[in-house]
Parts: sequence; structure tokens; C-alpha cells
Amino acid sequence: MDISMNFEEIRQTYNCEEACIDILYAEKWPHGYHCPRCGHHLAYTIRTRRLPLFECRSCHHQASLISSTVMEGSRTPLHKWFQAIYLVANPSIDINATLLAELVQVTYKTAWLILHKLRNVISQADSIEILNGNVKVNAALYGKPYNPYRLSHPQEHPLLSGASLDAQGKITYVKIKQVPKVHISQTNILRSGIDGFLKNNVDPLTEDVTIVKLRYPKFSFSPLFNLCKEANLRINANFHGIGGKHLQAYLDEYCFIINYSNKKQSTLDQLLHLCATRPSITYKALIHRDSSAPHHTGHLYAA
Repeated sequence: MDISMNFEEIRQTYNCEEACIDILYAEKWPHGYHCPRCGHHLAYTIRTRRLPLFECRSCHHQASLISSTVMEGSRTPLHKWFQAIYLVANPSIDINATLLAELVQVTYKTAWLILHKLRNVISQADSIEILNGNVKVNAALYGKPYNPYRLSHPQEHPLLSGASLDAQGKITYVKIKQVPKVHISQTNILRSGIDGFLKNNVDPLTEDVTIVKLRYPKFSFSPLFNLCKEANLRINANFHGIGGKHLQAYLDEYCFIINYSNKKQSTLDQLLHLCATRPSITYKALIHRDSSAPHHTGHLYAA
């Protein structure tokens, strides 16, 4: 898939299953078929279904083209998935479920589920990336503060943002993460919250780490502060504010676009690869995420 193509060109190019099968096969098995059960490299191809089924010539295990991919269990045609992947990965397009449903002609519920499955594989990939080298960590906030000087508000969602910098001081990789309520006291992020962020997101061998946990930007690292402001604008313009239940997925999606643009790598190629090699999440698992944070319409204020 070519990110330089506009959506109409994508829709014309990927307008049927046949146009997508070979691409998905190459992403799923770049070195040829590999049996998920025994590792054998030869298979019979069964073409009596909508999508081909591959039967291992050694152990006779049958593997679907979409098994162990983000599309597993989906009845939505591949070409609609490919169009959705293009729309999510394109940095110049802000896509939500309403617009996706209209563009690829699916129901709102299907569009919502596709988008959250794509965000889930993005979050999976981000979870194994760590910050290293020269690292800056700033506090941030999602949800307009009720009393910015003394009290926290139920609709506030404290965040920690972190970035790896290159030798010229430019951001090479960024993360923006929610801070669990157990690590918050009134308006302050506790030391346990900082330690948790560092443990999960920063190389333990990194020695050059600067941390600013104050709510306001006087001492913050300006480029990181500005990225948090941009996240605020994009999330609220596109989704009109979201609740804490799914906030992390939207933050990870935003950082994904920033990170692979900074690496001069194709966001489309990377997302397609993730979709072909990482497992899906079920609707049940999505809607039963921790919902202790209240739903609200909020804004992200860097601090």
C-alpha cells in the first residue's frame, strides 16, 4: 500500500478480496507459509471459502489467512479493513467511527470496533518500545481542572509524557500515559506514579532522565509540552472529548503517528505489519476495560 495515494485511489485499488489477499499473506508470512502448530513450511491451499485456508502438509493443521491477525473473527471484507488501515495510518487524516462508517460503508458499531482493534495493536507495539538515551519526562493533564491550585476534579486524568532525544535535542520517540488513580494525591502525581512510568517505559540503564511532575509548564521541556497540546487539539477536535476508559488508546494512536513520522518510516507499512502479525482483541474485552475513570468531555493540558 502506498501512503502517497489519496483515499479514492486506495478505494479503487483495494476494492475486492483478491486485491488484498497477496499483500496480507506476504505480511503474515514474509518468508513463506509457516505452520503455527509444527513450523512446517509447506501447505495445501483450500479456496472454497471467502478467504483461502492453508492446510499444513505435515500435521494437517488448518490456518486461516486472518487467524492471529487483527482481523481474526471478523466478517468484514478485507478490502474494507485495508481502507480503514490507510485512513488510520495517514497523518493528514483525522478519522473517527462516524466518518469511517461512511467512507468504507459499514455500520457505526463495526467502524468503532475496527478502529479500536487497530488502536489495540498500536498499543501492543508501543508497550515493548522503551525510552533511552537522553530522556525527558513531563506531567500532563486530560480534563479541564476544576480548581487548578488546590483540588483535583473527578474529570481530570493526570498523565505522564516522556520522550527520547537525539544528540541535537530533537524528539525521536514519545509516549503519553495515564497515571493510575492509586498514584495520585489531590493534584500531585506521587513518586510511585513516576517510578511506575519509568519502570514500564524507560530503559533501566538510562542515566540521563529529567523529570518535571508539576502541573504547569514553567519548567517543562517545551517540545514535549507542545506535543501534549497538539494531542489535546486533535483528540478533542476529532472525538469531541473522550472518557478515561479508552483514553490511553487514543493517546497511543497519536504517539504512533508522531513516532514513525519522526523515524522517517511509513506509518502505513508499519500499521499493516502490526495488523498482520499481532492478535486481535474481542469486543467483550474492549467494553470490559477498566472503567473506573468517569466518562467526560475534556481537554489535555500539558504541565
